[in-house]
Amino acid sequence: MKLFNRGQASKFNSTAKLDGISIKDFAKSLKGMVSRKEYMMTMWPFAGYFIIWLALTGLGLYFAYMMLASLSMSLMYIMYGMMSMTSLLFTLLEFLVVLFLVAAVGFLFMCLVVAVQFGYQDRINDENKQLTPSSIWQRFKHTRKNQLLRLCLYSGLFIFLWQLPLRVVATIWASNKIVVITCQIINYVIVIWKGLQYSQAVYLYRYKQPAFLGQSMRHALTVSKRYMAGFKFNLLLVGILFAYLPVLVWGALTGGLAYYGEYTATNPLIWIGAVLFVLGYAVMMPYLTMVSALYFEKTKAKIKVDGLYEDTFKPVEELTGEAFKD
Repeated sequence: MKLFNRGQASKFNSTAKLDGISIKDFAKSLKGMVSRKEYMMTMWPFAGYFIIWLALTGLGLYFAYMMLASLSMSLMYIMYGMMSMTSLLFTLLEFLVVLFLVAAVGFLFMCLVVAVQFGYQDRINDENKQLTPSSIWQRFKHTRKNQLLRLCLYSGLFIFLWQLPLRVVATIWASNKIVVITCQIINYVIVIWKGLQYSQAVYLYRYKQPAFLGQSMRHALTVSKRYMAGFKFNLLLVGILFAYLPVLVWGALTGGLAYYGEYTATNPLIWIGAVLFVLGYAVMMPYLTMVSALYFEKTKAKIKVDGLYEDTFKPVEELTGEAFKD
């Protein structure tokens, strides 16, 4: 198999490396997409699902914390012969089941986010298509969740493996604060860098979704790395300006309110600040999803996307075993 080197990447992304995406043009396109009536139609179900996910996750993590505390007590009871090993294993099993349920709920919410992303993709390409509660639910039901799960697991695994050497170094030299802090900083850079590289994987998976049948989902990550060869810093700037900055500003305002409540011992203000942050983030979720979809569609016009899949998919003969017959 041929390797995809930097020279090949530049062949596809040369235009992107010269100009990237204009911030002014992106802002204008984003503004044109935000229709108050349509946004409200998308916001209510999306925000509702987000709050439900947040509540279930918080409840699950609370139970997990309580079980973890129970496990620590159980270990002490076993040392004094006051509890059997069977009871300890049963408590451990309950703890693992709760963590699994929390992860499952989080994954289903991620699938919902992907469904909204795909909906905005279609909306960008065809203004007659609108996102409604029913269309969001239909897209969610028809997402290939097994493929998205594999894509998520591959992404997490690769980022973990990139961080692993520095985690080992930080563990060995744990007494040296300079080494530990340096490893932590580099690991943060790795997370951001690899996150930028893998950021378009879900869209590139959808671009050739039928071809992924029977194929490894890591190919979507490979193609995303090629796609982002000239866009990483441009996407970072767009993300900071249009996604992270609004969230940070809103977080600073509501966090400031909560801090003032803590400082003045006014407990209602603490809860009001926390609730306002959650509600504000829920309201912004369709907008944040819109930013992601719009960026892919704007950059897609600058790249020969089909060529990025070169030397990725295995031939059908290999997948079916026909290529290995005598």
